[in-house]
Amino acid sequence: EDSALFDGIWKKGGKYPVWMSHGDRVTRLPPGFTVKAVSENAPFAVATDEKRRIFTTMFHPEVVHTPDGAKLLSNFVHKVAGLKSDWTMGAFRQEAIASIRAQVGQGRVLCGLSGGVDSAVAAVLIHEAIGDRLTCVFVDHGLMRLGEAEEVVGLFRDHYNIPLVHVQAQ
Repeated sequence: EDSALFDGIWKKGGKYPVWMSHGDRVTRLPPGFTVKAVSENAPFAVATDEKRRIFTTMFHPEVVHTPDGAKLLSNFVHKVAGLKSDWTMGAFRQEAIASIRAQVGQGRVLCGLSGGVDSAVAAVLIHEAIGDRLTCVFVDHGLMRLGEAEEVVGLFRDHYNIPLVHVQAQ
């Protein structure tokens, strides 16, 4: 069916590839919702309550396996939520650093570093905000890929100059 989510992208009655990587399924819609798209495995692949501006998907628009996913997300951001495209990573970074400085004040921070993206980004932002008042602890449990622990240690000690305690607990 027609929906603001599909505007300029998908036509009513068309078939489009999407990535559905799970077996979850909705069996009954709440009041106010209508079905906008179906698939063999999801009778409510997209359901919306357009009056209340609530949109659901039972597929992953954020992955490359959904070819029109970025366009669908753009429609949601711009046409449904009414947001502008004035956000930048640089602005987010500066806001995050200012927020960390305000929260930490003159204190110190101990950061558990797993070697994954989330803790690595947090550590770098905290370090930019408070410098050497950050100490990271990386517990090498022995379950990372070959050479990955050494890579983490080298990156944080040598490249970022972040104080790092490396605990070898294999």
